[in-house]
Amino acid sequence: MKVAITGATGLVGSRFLDLFKSKYELIPISSSFGVDITDRKKLHKFLAQKNPGLILHLAAKTNVDKCEEDKASDIKLSKVKAEADLANIDPDKWKGSGSAFGINVVGTKNLSDYAKKNNIKIIYVSTDFVFDGEKAGEYTENDSTSPINWYGQTKLYGEKVLEGESLIARISYPYGFKSNIKKDIVWTLVDLLTNNEKVELVSDQIITPTFIDDIVRALSFLIEKNTLGLVNVVGNNFLSPYEIGVALASEFGLQSSKIELTTRAKLYKGRAKRPFKVCLQNDKLRALGFEMTGFFESLSQINKP
Repeated sequence: MKVAITGATGLVGSRFLDLFKSKYELIPISSSFGVDITDRKKLHKFLAQKNPGLILHLAAKTNVDKCEEDKASDIKLSKVKAEADLANIDPDKWKGSGSAFGINVVGTKNLSDYAKKNNIKIIYVSTDFVFDGEKAGEYTENDSTSPINWYGQTKLYGEKVLEGESLIARISYPYGFKSNIKKDIVWTLVDLLTNNEKVELVSDQIITPTFIDDIVRALSFLIEKNTLGLVNVVGNNFLSPYEIGVALASEFGLQSSKIELTTRAKLYKGRAKRPFKVCLQNDKLRALGFEMTGFFESLSQINKP
């Protein structure tokens, strides 16, 4: 199968290429490959030439604070005040845009429109940041969304512009693949502790760290099952950054004394709001037949010479 993959140079995208380059005929789409998803005409021409049977959409602007800086200008240019306004987006205004709305919404709509017109499936990789983190229990695929920052809002808008045959896979804090392009939360902390640097971590933020190899294998699994709709593709454990740091120090033989507790108010002062307790349940993925690796089990896999 021919699979067009956006974000092919990102953490998850590059790992998908590594593990499945022999299984699929992969067609990378990214600015570094000369194709910008915000350039609708060029994108559609490229896709028509390559004729993929599926689009795997991983590209996104993910820096939460940078996305927040885009909010005012994005709203002014897009004039989007509600989901109903998304249908009136003028894609030509966003050509070459590097903003959160340009990449996460308009780029997604450009891909979705091509997929619908050509009757092919699109898989959109979304985020746990579509939630506000106020739920006492675990979030399922049936829970209402309520993003509290512009990154989460634009990713949710991206979900809403999808048309036709589509799958939305929500992921959370991918880790475990040592990329030369970008460090995930695990390798960032390991490098800091290896260099004996002080690391300030919070204990009152709960996240769902997810092994990257599990994410890409689950995506391939869902492709093969032709799954549609919405699926949480996340790990089995809910942990605080502090608990993650202590576990890494133990696994890699590093000094846990360098890890210091801090408060959320101090760490995120002057920055975009974060959802501080987002526990995504993966029961639906398990029911489909795919088991995710536990966080502590995965550490022994990535800590290999």
